[in-house]
Amino acid sequence: MSYRRGWIAVFLFSLSMINYMDRIALSIAAKPIAGEFKLGAVGMGYLFSSFIWSYALFLIPMGVLIDRFGTKRMAGVGIFVWSAATALTAAVGSFGSLMLARLVMGAGESASNPIGAKVIRQWIPANERGVVTSIFNSGSYAGPAICSVILGALIALWGWRVSFVIAGGIG
Repeated sequence: MSYRRGWIAVFLFSLSMINYMDRIALSIAAKPIAGEFKLGAVGMGYLFSSFIWSYALFLIPMGVLIDRFGTKRMAGVGIFVWSAATALTAAVGSFGSLMLARLVMGAGESASNPIGAKVIRQWIPANERGVVTSIFNSGSYAGPAICSVILGALIALWGWRVSFVIAGGIG
């Protein structure tokens, strides 16, 4: 693998890792959030699933935007949107604003997989796509593994809001 393709693989790994770190931040902070907003299982279920509603809704439009504006530009937009939504989760004051932050995050994160697929198809030779695809996909497992330790510690030390600011800031 060339130096350039190695950096592409590192970018794709990071894209996926950060995406999944932000995605599971709510799961790690579920108990203090449920306590603060007095949410039961149904309310938390809505929060957990709301991300996927907008993610699924925006996948196809995001694919169109990626084809029209390019992978680099849309990767930047996607990372900015989902990271800002994650960080701004720390400022929510109600269930509705928490739900809105999750919906915006899902919309932003819908860029990640189409970008990864297009970058691999266009920039990686056919005989190296398996390795780069594996590196890209491994970020989706590394992100939650790393995030659970880091955000768990942050929540224990400074509360759930700080954990969302830091998780969003990483993006």
